[in-house]
Amino acid sequence: MKKINLKSNSKKKFSFKGIKFIFLILIILVSYLFTIKYFTSSDLDIKNEEYVKFLLNESYKTEKSNYTFIVNESLKLLSKLDLSKPVTLLDDKLTTTKVNSKTNKNVIKDETMAEDDYEIDTYEKLTSYISNPSSMEINDPQVYIYNTHQLETYSNSGLENYNINPNIMMTSYLLSEKLNKRGIKTIVEDTNMAEFMRISNIASSELYSTTRIFINNAKNKYSTLKYFIDIHRDSVSKDISTCTIDGKNYARILFVIGTSNETYLENEKIVRQLDDISDELYPCMSRGVYKRETKGWTVAYNQDISPNVMLIEVGAKENTIDEVLNTVDALSVVLEKYMKGK
Repeated sequence: MKKINLKSNSKKKFSFKGIKFIFLILIILVSYLFTIKYFTSSDLDIKNEEYVKFLLNESYKTEKSNYTFIVNESLKLLSKLDLSKPVTLLDDKLTTTKVNSKTNKNVIKDETMAEDDYEIDTYEKLTSYISNPSSMEINDPQVYIYNTHQLETYSNSGLENYNINPNIMMTSYLLSEKLNKRGIKTIVEDTNMAEFMRISNIASSELYSTTRIFINNAKNKYSTLKYFIDIHRDSVSKDISTCTIDGKNYARILFVIGTSNETYLENEKIVRQLDDISDELYPCMSRGVYKRETKGWTVAYNQDISPNVMLIEVGAKENTIDEVLNTVDALSVVLEKYMKGK
């Protein structure tokens, strides 16, 4: 009677399955590479709104035990593309400039601020208003985020061919998403300020008076609101606005206080605490607290409305969206620690 070589057959089966699996992975990799090559060699009209939705989706993917993660890691090895880094999808030649910076508590604070160059008409030619990408309804919000200068831009290096011009509204939507995921209920003011001012015949110089209307409306609508955060970006040079922590580049933050508000010391007390927390968790990310004399202003940055009205500069005009994303993640941790008293 002829013996059946079961061992040999099982080896053949295993070998065949292994080859099939490797072949499948190769097909996926080739497909990804051809797709990415197409996108990086084409001038696509993506626009800001589609891009911020992409950022919101990609920024919070943490699951690593799946095929997407395996393919992503393989792509990084083969082509220096990283599916979790939005910019590398669009241009595989993009690299973030390394900025040498101390990563300890003795880092120079650079408590300075560039002159405000914000003109609505000028910035409307550079970038565009972005409607709120989130459809989530937030009840009893605790934080209200808004942008007095809605169209302040970041660097669009590598994004020029895709009609993407990152602006400060992206930062607000990303920060809101992060805070909500951390259990801090947050809403963003998404009214098109430029359009509202035109319709209401408000002078373009009255930006803070305009956002004041919306802050008070939000306060009246939501009695639960406690914190009001005006997100801006500075115009200082990149060597001032960027630092590196553990090999990762961050767009540095600056807390701004207007001293014409008679109770500004109350506002300052809060941001000093935030600055301390930032120094503790992310040394060098904060540039400190800048107190600006605003003589002649009736109010300073609307900070007379509440001790909890803050103005935070997130990066500057030369920072990339990846650097801003890193900062948004870190800033959400800082705010959570302060607001929850951790």
